[in-house]
Order: sequence, then C-alpha cells, then structure tokens
Amino acid sequence: MPRVIHIVDDDEPVRTALSLLLRSFGWQASAFGSARAFLESLRQGDMPDCLLLDLNMPGMNGAELMEALASMRVWVPVIIMTGQRDSPLEARARRAGAREVLNKPFGDEELKASIERALANAGGG
Repeated sequence: MPRVIHIVDDDEPVRTALSLLLRSFGWQASAFGSARAFLESLRQGDMPDCLLLDLNMPGMNGAELMEALASMRVWVPVIIMTGQRDSPLEARARRAGAREVLNKPFGDEELKASIERALANAGGG
C-alpha cells in the first residue's frame, strides 16, 4: 500500500504541483487549502503517514496547526515548507515537533529525500 502524504498549503498551484510530484514518486497525496480543512479530515479518520505543511498561511498558520496536533496527541511526521528562513514561526513549529524545514524554493529530489527520512524515522519506508 502506498504511503499517504498530506499537503497543507493555501496556494492552490503549489498544492497541485506537489500532489503530482508526490504521485510521480509512488506515494498517495491529498491536499488541503487550510489547516482547518486538514483538521476536519483527521476528524473523519484520514490519517497521513507524513504531512507537508506550509508555515505562513492565513487563519491558522503552520505552527499553530502543529501545536493543535500536539494538544490532540496526533503524532505524524511533519515537514515545514517556508519562504522565510529562521522566522519565529519556524522556531515555534520546530518546538512543536517539526522534523525538517524545507526552504522555498526547494528541489524535487530534496523534497523526496526529506519525506523518505521522515517516513523512515516514523518506522515506515
């Protein structure tokens, strides 16, 4: 069964491109335009193997989503995507458990390697 990677990013072209790329690597991909939409999917029992999370989003940002997941005791490997290096939000997301931070723009192989590390550290491959 292919691993399931969820993408949370408010930018639709980014979600579409990442979904296509992840599928080309052999994973399943589901994309969400907001943290709230992602949380609703969790309530429906849709648990990913890994989460690609945009840090800077309107409404609930990536760090706030990470804190919400921790308070819900939902432990999923999270890779943060951001265009702002070393921001206070990035530090907050790392404290909440983010595995890695990918600085935009990042390459396809960099993304693939990051997800593979996250899956391996979560006990899967």
